[in-house]
Amino acid sequence: MNHYLQTTYADDGRGPHAFNCWGLTRSARHTLFGKPLLPSYDDIDPDDKPALTDACKAVRGTGFHEVSLRPGAIATGWRGQCCVHIGLVVQSDGRLWVLETRRKVGPTLTGIPKFERRFTKVVYYDD
Repeated sequence: MNHYLQTTYADDGRGPHAFNCWGLTRSARHTLFGKPLLPSYDDIDPDDKPALTDACKAVRGTGFHEVSLRPGAIATGWRGQCCVHIGLVVQSDGRLWVLETRRKVGPTLTGIPKFERRFTKVVYYDD
């Protein structure tokens, strides 16, 4: 996990040294939890929230379902009907966190309550 915390944010980032929120979640889920790589969606602009929402719905349609908070789940942050951000639930020091990256902040481990306060709704998904 330390590798991800030492990367930087990039709008089109798919790694290994720079990521956007989708790229980080996609890579970390594969590396840390051994899950198959999700589609890249590298053609979607991070500011195009309707396209991000469509991508989220497309991934959900491939066998993902809503789950309770647990390591390996994808945390989706919603404002109204739009998915505006995602991260990955990880465990460190006996606590659950969201591994995420943002433009002005870069990669961080964010506490669950703090992550959830930033959105009108947070839904966790896993396959």
